[in-house]
Amino acid sequence: MSASKNKIKKVFLIPNELAEGTADRYIPDVVKETLLSLRIIFCEDARTTRRFIGKLLKGKVIVEEYVLFELTKNTTEQQLVEQINQIEFPSEVGIISDAGCPGIADPGSLLVSWAHKQNIKVVPLPGPSSILLSVMASGLNGQSFAFNGYLPIDKTERRKRIKELERISKVAGQTQLFIETPYRNDKMLDDLIDTCEKNTLLTVSVDLTGNTEQIITKPVSQWKKGELVLGKRPAMFGFLVV
Repeated sequence: MSASKNKIKKVFLIPNELAEGTADRYIPDVVKETLLSLRIIFCEDARTTRRFIGKLLKGKVIVEEYVLFELTKNTTEQQLVEQINQIEFPSEVGIISDAGCPGIADPGSLLVSWAHKQNIKVVPLPGPSSILLSVMASGLNGQSFAFNGYLPIDKTERRKRIKELERISKVAGQTQLFIETPYRNDKMLDDLIDTCEKNTLLTVSVDLTGNTEQIITKPVSQWKKGELVLGKRPAMFGFLVV
């Protein structure tokens, strides 16, 4: 199934807040101005997106007037095209992730890839990214780093993957970054302490931009189990073999 490129004139990548209630501090005015000019939004979750727009624009628009299309990690290209074909008039559209920047450890690349194939202009707007904020504040190598998404759930496989990434870091001098489902954060930290070499620099960035933000980098030999309780707060993990 094909979609007319004329249905979409431009795609804006709109950042969301990382921590609840921080939009006023971390979402720039250009994002608010862009949202005021749009009425069609692709998003991960319609309910949370309407709430975000309402809080950000504070009554300047009627939130219900926005047409929202849900675009998740499970959306297929055919489903995306079907959504695009529902757009009635040639329009500029936005895409919003549940947190951070669309397409960076979040859905969004499917729409962006489609837009490039159709020679449609893509406009990334500035905003908070947990990956970049973590690298900036870690003191690790910011010239060469890799984001690896989620590590295996199985403990044995997870520790095997940690050792593999540590080997890559040692050979390439490259910072290795990854995330975990929040309720497994503390188990991940324990595995890193048990598995990594003692001289490996381990960084943990938790609740970035939030009131309980913590960013700690030190050698694995100086980390002790239980000294940092992450709980279910969003966390980014990274290390560099030195």
